[in-house]
Amino acid sequence: MRNKADKRLWTLSIVGCVIVVLTVLFVSIKVETNNVKNRIHSTIEYIRDQYSMYNSFNDAVEAKSLVRMVEKVQQTARNFKADDQALEKEHLKQYAGEQKLTGIIVLNDKDQQIAQYHMGSRFQKVMDYVMEKETLRDVKKYPQKSYMARIDLKNGGYIDLASYGRIDAKGTIIGYQYIKAEYAKNSELTIKNVLAGYKQENDGTIVITNGNDIIASNDKKLINTKAQNNPVVNEIRKSVKSGQFAVIQNGIKRYFTSLDKGRNYYIYMYAEDRDLVKTLTSNIGIALILYGIFVTILMTIKAKSNQQYELIQKQREEEYKKELEKSAREAKKANIAKTEFLQRMSHDIRTPINGIRGMVEVGDYYKDNLVKQAECRKKIWEASGFLLELINEVLDMGKLESEEVILERRSFNFFQLFQEIRTVIEKQARERGINIVVHKYNVIHEDLIGSPVHVKRVVMNILTNAIKYNKNNGKICIEFNEIQKNYNTIIIRFKCEDTGIGMSESFQKTIYEPFAQEKAGAQTVYGGTGLGMPITKSLVEKMGGTISFESEQDVGTTFDIEIPFQIDHNKQCEEHKKKEVKETSIKGVNVLLAEDNELNMEIAEFVLESAGAKVIKAFNGKEALEIFKASEQGEIDVILMDVMMPVMDGLEAARYIRRSNKENARDIPIIAMTANAFTEDRRRVLEAGMNEHLAKPLESEVLIEMIAKYCGK
Repeated sequence: MRNKADKRLWTLSIVGCVIVVLTVLFVSIKVETNNVKNRIHSTIEYIRDQYSMYNSFNDAVEAKSLVRMVEKVQQTARNFKADDQALEKEHLKQYAGEQKLTGIIVLNDKDQQIAQYHMGSRFQKVMDYVMEKETLRDVKKYPQKSYMARIDLKNGGYIDLASYGRIDAKGTIIGYQYIKAEYAKNSELTIKNVLAGYKQENDGTIVITNGNDIIASNDKKLINTKAQNNPVVNEIRKSVKSGQFAVIQNGIKRYFTSLDKGRNYYIYMYAEDRDLVKTLTSNIGIALILYGIFVTILMTIKAKSNQQYELIQKQREEEYKKELEKSAREAKKANIAKTEFLQRMSHDIRTPINGIRGMVEVGDYYKDNLVKQAECRKKIWEASGFLLELINEVLDMGKLESEEVILERRSFNFFQLFQEIRTVIEKQARERGINIVVHKYNVIHEDLIGSPVHVKRVVMNILTNAIKYNKNNGKICIEFNEIQKNYNTIIIRFKCEDTGIGMSESFQKTIYEPFAQEKAGAQTVYGGTGLGMPITKSLVEKMGGTISFESEQDVGTTFDIEIPFQIDHNKQCEEHKKKEVKETSIKGVNVLLAEDNELNMEIAEFVLESAGAKVIKAFNGKEALEIFKASEQGEIDVILMDVMMPVMDGLEAARYIRRSNKENARDIPIIAMTANAFTEDRRRVLEAGMNEHLAKPLESEVLIEMIAKYCGK
C-alpha cells in the first residue's frame, strides 16, 4: 500500500512538476514574447520618427547650401558681363577663388565647352553629369532661371553645382564645389547618432537600408555592406510584412523580427530567441528546486525583475525623449525665429522703400513748394538711412554667426576715434534735443593696437540706442576710464547712462537674442531690427571684453563695457594731444574720380565740386590708370577709386599705379570706394596699395574730411 501511495505521490509530484513547468513555460513564453514585441515596435517607431526628423533637417541644410551655390554662379555671371577677358584661365581661376568654387565650366549656345577651370580629380565626373542633364544646360534659354543639384560620391563626400545663363553672351556658366567626406560628415546629422544608444546584446540587431545598401546599424560590421548579403534581412524581406511582428527561422536559429518601411528607407530589427531559452531554463530550474511554497516567491521575483527591466528601459526612453524633445523645441524655436525674421525683414525693407517712393511722388506734386520739397528730401534721407542700417546689421549678424568676422590688429588713436564717433552722435542727439555730457575721460594711453572698426561699431551701437530710446530733451552721460593691467596691456571701461524709456525685467532676459524687442509697438515707435545688441555683445566678446547693464522702466539704462587693448609704444602720445578741429577744405584739390556707375559718378562729382574740388572722371580702372600715367606733376592730387569696375577693377588699377614709373606713383593718396564694408575688404584694399577705405553709400562730410586729411588746402 505504501508503495502504491508512494507511486501515487510520485506520480502526482511528477504531474505537478510537469504542470508547473508547462505553466512556467507558457507564461514565460507569453511574457517574454510580448516584451520583445513591444520593445521592437517601440524601438522601430522611435527610429522611424527620428530618421524622418533628421532627413528633414539635412534636406534644409542641403537646400541652403545649393541656394548659396546659385548665388555664387550668378555673381560669376555678373563678373563675366563686366570682364571681356573672363574666359581666360587666370580670370576663371580668380573668380573661382573669390567665390570659393572648385571649378567653373563655360558652355556656348550649342552646349560645347569653350572654357574651364578646375582643381582636383572630380572634373570629369561633373562634366559627365552636365552632359547627361539637359535641364542643367537648358538655362541658357531662360535668363532668370537657374539649376542646382547635389552629386553624392561613394567616398561619402559630395559635389554641389549650379548653372546659370550667361549674361555677356549666349551660353551657360556652371560652377561646382567639392566637399570632402570628412567635412560632409561633420556638417550633417545622421541616423547613426540615434542608433548609438542601442546595444546588440540588449536590444537586438537594428538595420537601416536604402533598398540595396545598409546605411546604418548598431552592429558596426554591417554598415556600408549590401543588404542582400545578410541572410536574416533577406528572410525578413520574404516573410514579414511592414509593421508586422514575426518569428522566423534561419538555419538552426530562430529570430524575433519586425520590418518598417519609409519613403526612401527600410528598418529591420531582429533578435535571437536564445535569450528566451536562457530565461525559460532558469525559470524551470528555479520552479523545480523551489516547487510548492517557493512558486509564489519565484513569480514575485520574476515580476519585480521584469518591472525593474521595464523601468530601466522606460527611464532610458524618457531620457532619449527628453533629449529629442529639447532638440525639437530648439528646432521649432529656430524656425519661429526664422519666420519672424523674414516677416520683419519684409516689413522693415518695404516700409522705407515705400516712404522713399511716396515722398518722390509727393515732391513731384508739390514741385513749386520749396518748403514741401525740403521736407520730402529730409524724409527720403531718413528712410534711406534706416534701410542702410538694416542691411548693415543683417550682414554683420550673418558674418558673426558664420564666424567670418576678422578682427584687425592695427595701430590707432583712441581719442581720434572717440572724436569721430562724437561728431556723428552729437548731430543725431541735437535733432532730438538730447544733451550728451562726457562726464569723465580718463584715458592716458591713447595710442593703442586693436580693431578700431569694431570698437567704433560697439560704441556707436550703444550711443545710438541711448539716443533712439531716450526721451525728447533727455540726457546721456559718458565715461571712459583706463585700467592698466601691465606694461603692455590696458582695459578701457566705457560707461553710458541715459534717461530713456528703460527696459522691462522680461525683456532684459532676452536683450542679447537676435530680433528681440521690448514689445511689438517698440519697432514702430523707435525703429530698429533687434540685431544691434546681439551684434554688440558678440563683437565685445570676440575682442575679449565684457558687457553688462542695469535698467529700470521709465528711468533709464546704464551700459558698462570693458575691452582690453595692447599699448602701442612705438608712437608718442604727444602727437595726438587734444586739438581743436579746424574746418576742412578741399577747394582747388584735383580729384581723379574712377566710378563705373553713372548715378554714383554724378553724386560724387556733385559733392566734390560743391566743396570746391576739380573732378577728372574715369569710368573704369584702366581708364583711370591711363589718365594718371598721362598727367603732369601736380595735375592730380588724390584718386577716388571704386573697387568693382569693368575692364580693370580698382584693386588691380591701384597696384599698377603703385608700380608705375611716375614720380608721385608711390605717394599719391588713393582712397577706395566700395559697397563691401567688412574688415577683410579693408585688408584687401590696403594690400593693393590704397591708403584708405570708404564704405558706400558715401557720406559727404566723411568724404571731404578724408580728402582734406591728405591734401586739404
